[in-house]
Amino acid sequence: MFEISDFYRYCKNNDVDVIPYEGCPQPGATVRDNGFYAVFLDFTKIRSTKLLRGVCFHELGHIATGALHKVDSPYELVERSEYRATRWCVENYLTEEAFRTAFAAGYTELWQLSEYFDLPEKSIQDALTYWKERKGIDFTK
Repeated sequence: MFEISDFYRYCKNNDVDVIPYEGCPQPGATVRDNGFYAVFLDFTKIRSTKLLRGVCFHELGHIATGALHKVDSPYELVERSEYRATRWCVENYLTEEAFRTAFAAGYTELWQLSEYFDLPEKSIQDALTYWKERKGIDFTK
């Protein structure tokens, strides 16, 4: 299960700066400059611990995979970078086994899984979509 400490530990161990920055277009953004990474967090847009966990969860995927895109590049697709970052997070934290454990404990609805994993519903939905549609996992068996 993902913890915010996983994000900060990874950043510390890999010399990634975490910078509070009011005015980001999104609650979080990862940038790379000559091999150095920084994550900007706009705490004016992060209204809950669950959302902070979701932002850190997703940005960790960008850092770990290097899945970033140039803002003005006609050749790099935003969706591709987002998918790679999400896939890494899901494979490392919202694993098939983690979902099976949650389902066995009676958590079956999206909102229940969101509470169980303490992540936004979007993160949970993205993970379920990955496991069901991309990997063909049937959680009813």
